[in-house]
Amino acid sequence: MSENKQISFKEIINLFKQIILLGIKKWKVITAAGIMGTTIGFLIAQFSSPVYKAKLSFLLNENEPAANLNLSSLAGLAGFSGFGASTNVSEDKLIFLVTSRSLMGNTLLIEADIDHHKDLLVNHFIDKYNFTKVFKSDTALEEFTYIQNKTLKTLNYKENKALDLIIKFINDKKNLSIEVKKKGGIVAQWAGIVLLEFKSKNEEFSKVFMDNLYINLSDFYTNKTIRKQEKNYHLIKLRADSIQNLLFDKEEYGAEVYDRNLKTIRMKGQIEVQRTRRDVEMLSLMYGEVLKNLEMAKFTLDNQTPVFQIIDNPTYPLEKKKMSRLIAGIAGGFIFGLFTCLFISVSYYYKNETTN
Repeated sequence: MSENKQISFKEIINLFKQIILLGIKKWKVITAAGIMGTTIGFLIAQFSSPVYKAKLSFLLNENEPAANLNLSSLAGLAGFSGFGASTNVSEDKLIFLVTSRSLMGNTLLIEADIDHHKDLLVNHFIDKYNFTKVFKSDTALEEFTYIQNKTLKTLNYKENKALDLIIKFINDKKNLSIEVKKKGGIVAQWAGIVLLEFKSKNEEFSKVFMDNLYINLSDFYTNKTIRKQEKNYHLIKLRADSIQNLLFDKEEYGAEVYDRNLKTIRMKGQIEVQRTRRDVEMLSLMYGEVLKNLEMAKFTLDNQTPVFQIIDNPTYPLEKKKMSRLIAGIAGGFIFGLFTCLFISVSYYYKNETTN
């Protein structure tokens, strides 16, 4: 058994020696292939489209839920309970939102002027990446060219499918990336700083897409975060307006009753004046209480509204990244040379086997 192993090892050594000798013998062919590969790699890098990166960083301040306020009377006046609950959007949800179909779709359906041509961003993307060829490979999109409708709700079947292909391409190719900064320490915590980066073949497209993505993200995030608090505020405001109208009407009626019974000694008239005065006092107390609760609701709404603050905007000229001609040339020469060596070795081995 050991002898067989020794023979096999010797055969492997001999094989390598033969390959080296063959390589030395065919060095002109291998060198020519390497030069050809280097030239091809250089030309590919020379004529390849550059990629433009649009980077945007922002600070997201989210206040903690306000302290438990004494709003028990508010529940009775406004007709609801559970006031003051907070819906805090987590870091993971923020990352999910950026790459979601809803956010990216709404951004791609924005109309913008790029290269002196006004159209939907998604149609600009179709042009820049020649997506019509991709559509032709799908039987459902053979005749499809551009998206005409401007909202996600109004897209037809083909437009939805085309948009899904483009969003999948952007996500798969990592054209859009998000990074959330962490605080240093034993336990990593979110520092509230978010870095967004989008890259494409067109400088204007990269910047316009990034600017509009940020606007859509901040609007969507803010609206979803404070929806409950905003609804509560408007309910209290509606109740406050209702009580105010009742109070003003009762005050006017009380004035009329007082004028009618001025200098009279009828008890019925006096009772009516006293009842009206009592109603006005009760409504005044209710109105004062609901105004106090309205201020509390406004404070809670303001306190829990996330604040987006841009740190760095993408500005022209954007960072341009292009394939290195040197690296591409070296890689091309190495790959062509290696495959030529393998081809010569296999051909030589096959020739010897057939002759033997």
